[in-house]
Amino acid sequence: YAHMADEEDLKDIPQKVEGNDFLINLIDSPGHVDFSSEVTAALRVTDGALVVVDCVEGVCVQTETVLRQALGERIKPVVIINKVDRALLELQVSKEDLYQSFSRTIESVNVVISTYYDKALGDVQVQPFQGTVAFGSGLHGWGFTVR
Repeated sequence: YAHMADEEDLKDIPQKVEGNDFLINLIDSPGHVDFSSEVTAALRVTDGALVVVDCVEGVCVQTETVLRQALGERIKPVVIINKVDRALLELQVSKEDLYQSFSRTIESVNVVISTYYDKALGDVQVQPFQGTVAFGSGLHGWGFTVR
């Protein structure tokens, strides 16, 4: 098992887990608008999309673009609300304000999803209780769902 000191050292190290076998390849696509074609190409070779939304910034123009591209490729998105640590430690957001921020972000994502809805996908609205929304901190290496 790997020492968790350097993320770059971990990129090629297999992780051992118990249970069902899955092959998971992570494709980190750029968030900048100049790379939209690369995002589309990445979506065409995937079965799922994990859309990362900044907890403090919320849904931005590029977030909407990535969601639209995923839905256009008939990929059901899962959302992770990232940088929760920043909201709590740096900005010292109250629990109520953090909850309201989460709610607004989820609502904004769902507005985008409903705008580009494709009946062939079925219900793709994201909800924490369905396990389609996660919360976390990429910087500190933790995340969770409420399911």
